[in-house]
Amino acid sequence: MTPALAACVPLTAGLVYALSALYIKQATVEGGGLWRVNFLINWGQAVFMAPLLLLGHGPLDPTTLWHILLTSLLFFAGQVSVFVALRFGDVSIVTPVMGLKVVMVAAMVTVFAQEKLPSIWWVAAAISTAATFLLGSGKRSTNGSLFPALLGGAIAAAAFSGVDVCFQMWADRMGVWRFSACVCIAMGLWSLALLPFLEGPWWRLPKSAQRAFWPGLSATIGQIVLMAYCVVQLKGAAWSNLLYSSRGVWSIVLVWFAGPAFGNSEREAGGNAMVRRLAGAVLMLAAIALVLK
Repeated sequence: MTPALAACVPLTAGLVYALSALYIKQATVEGGGLWRVNFLINWGQAVFMAPLLLLGHGPLDPTTLWHILLTSLLFFAGQVSVFVALRFGDVSIVTPVMGLKVVMVAAMVTVFAQEKLPSIWWVAAAISTAATFLLGSGKRSTNGSLFPALLGGAIAAAAFSGVDVCFQMWADRMGVWRFSACVCIAMGLWSLALLPFLEGPWWRLPKSAQRAFWPGLSATIGQIVLMAYCVVQLKGAAWSNLLYSSRGVWSIVLVWFAGPAFGNSEREAGGNAMVRRLAGAVLMLAAIALVLK
C-alpha cells in the first residue's frame, strides 16, 4: 500500500468516528436514552469482535485475565464518559477535546518508563490548553453544555490513553486480535452494571432511536476495524493516531454542514463560535504533531 493510500485509512477512521458520534448523540436524545444506548453499543462491539477469539495465541491465565479486566475497565470508563459528554454537550467540542489522548499517551509512556519529559511535550501541553480554551469559548448551542463536554471529553481521553498503554504492554501475550476480542467481551460484562439504569428494556429500543442507533453502531465498529488495521497491519500506531485525531475537525465540518440531518443544533452557536472551535481543533492537531515528531 502506498503512503498516500495508507494515510487515507486513519483519515477515513476519523471521519467515521465523527459520524458515529453524531448518530449516537441522536439515538440517545430520540428515545434511546443515555445508558441504554451505551449498553447496546458495548454489547454490539462484543458480539462483532467475538470471532476474533479464534485468532492469536497464549492461554487465558490469571495474569492475562487481570490485564484484560483492567484494560476493559478503563475502556468502559472512557466509553461512559464519552456518552455522558455527547448526551449533554456538543459533538463539536467533545470530539476535538478527545484529541488530548495522544498527548496523554506520550506522557504516560514517558512517565512509566521513568524518562524525563522532552521539552517539546510541555510546548504541546501549552498548545493543547490554548486549544481547549478556544473550544470552550463563545456561545454554545441551545442544547449543549460546556462543562460535561470538556470534562467528559478529557476523562475519556485519559481513560483511552490508559487503554493504549495497556495494549502496548500486554496485547502481545495473547496476540492483539484475541486480546481485543477479550477486552470487548469484558466491556460487555462491565456494562451489566448499567442494567438498573436503563431507560427501558434493552430489547425494545424505540424506532425513532433505532434509525440512528444502527448506523451509529456500524460506524463505531467500522472505525475500530480501520484503526486496528493501521496499528496491526500497517504498524503505524504513531502516525495513524495523529491522522485519526482529524476526527475533531471532521466533527465540526459535519455539524456545520450536515447537523440538521442528525437533529443536531450545534451550528446555532453561530459562525464565530464554530470558527473558534475549528481553530481549537487545528491547534490540538498541531500539539499532537509536536509530540509525535
